[in-house]
Amino acid sequence: MKLKYSFLILVVAILLLAGVALFATFQSHSWLFYTTECFIVLLLIYLIYFYRRTLQPYDTLISGMELVRDLDLTTRLAPSGQHETDIIVHTFNDLLARLRTEHLSLEEQYTFLSLLIEASPMGVVQCDLDGNITSMNPAARSMMKPVISEAMQRLPLGSETTVRLTAEPGIFRISHLSFPDRGYQHPFYLIESLTSEVRLAEKAAYERVIRMIAHEVNNSVAGIVGALDNTALRERLLAMASFVTRFAEVVKIPAPQLQLCDLSEEVEGCRPFLENLCLAANVRLDFHLTDDAIPVHLDPVLFQQVLVNIVKNSVESIKDSPPALPMREGVITVAIQKLLPSNHYAPSLTGRAGGESSLTITDNGRGISTEAARHLFTPFFSTKPQGQGLGLLLIRDILTAHGCTFTLQTDPTDHLTRFTILFPAAKP
Repeated sequence: MKLKYSFLILVVAILLLAGVALFATFQSHSWLFYTTECFIVLLLIYLIYFYRRTLQPYDTLISGMELVRDLDLTTRLAPSGQHETDIIVHTFNDLLARLRTEHLSLEEQYTFLSLLIEASPMGVVQCDLDGNITSMNPAARSMMKPVISEAMQRLPLGSETTVRLTAEPGIFRISHLSFPDRGYQHPFYLIESLTSEVRLAEKAAYERVIRMIAHEVNNSVAGIVGALDNTALRERLLAMASFVTRFAEVVKIPAPQLQLCDLSEEVEGCRPFLENLCLAANVRLDFHLTDDAIPVHLDPVLFQQVLVNIVKNSVESIKDSPPALPMREGVITVAIQKLLPSNHYAPSLTGRAGGESSLTITDNGRGISTEAARHLFTPFFSTKPQGQGLGLLLIRDILTAHGCTFTLQTDPTDHLTRFTILFPAAKP
């Protein structure tokens, strides 16, 4: 029962008692009647004073507690005119003002942090106490590949690991961390793309090595060739110099001179050379182009070099098929597809949403083994006995300079190998 109701019951009881006393004194002595009446009046005045001094401040504080309970931090308590009570009222109002300031500050920080996480190029994946994923920012959604998801599940709390993709060039660092929230440690993951940093570091390293080797070998060969009379030795030295020179050419890729082109026309322009390349290897080449104009920004010379290298790798893959496989016709398909812009996540192809057009080169060659898939696009890695490991390196650098994303993988279902290139949307 509230205190004010108890006080009201007390007032009613006193008034009833006073009425009985007045009736009794009125029947006996008049002076006692008036004395009792004065006493009752004084008692009522005291009760009013007691209510104002005790119960009214109490009601004020109860109202303040209800404001806090309802998170109403804008309403303030009115002063009661009593010094002791007003001290509590002023303190309470000051506390509400501070709470409101802190509440607004936390809301602003939360809003800023949410915007920062959404716009961050680093993937942020939040989990509940059981480790189940509750939310992830757009960067994390674009990076979420099966191999990354599996690495996250195996990663202990407080540690980090590095994951290299197989079907496309990509290296990611995953950190499993936690933050305190209401007394509990909530786990979360940070996914950071190291692809560009590692690629630049690799490129800078092999550029220095190749230039040094090419310089020393070519200088030595030039002096030795001039002093040799043996034709066979001269040819062998010149072949070695040519071998080293091909390495040096990789680091001399010019910056692409981008221009607005029709993708179908550029592929069509390479058709005669590609057909001759396949005809010499007895491989059928099929084209599936579109009649619609597909505008893309690219360097025609560098793009033709990429297309020739990809088809050449497909031809060699078909020629190197194991003898145990049944005899079948080698087929290479070059297909262009115009993609519709989308707002949903499309991880199977590019790891990002949207796009304008794709170019896919498919072959039915020997395919890519699981072991080889781990080292694709790695400098100087090759599965060919006489390979130098420069073809995919050249393709990777040119396509990256064009802003393209790409994948190379063998489908375990139909056993076809596909090199898929996604071109960014052409800006007018």
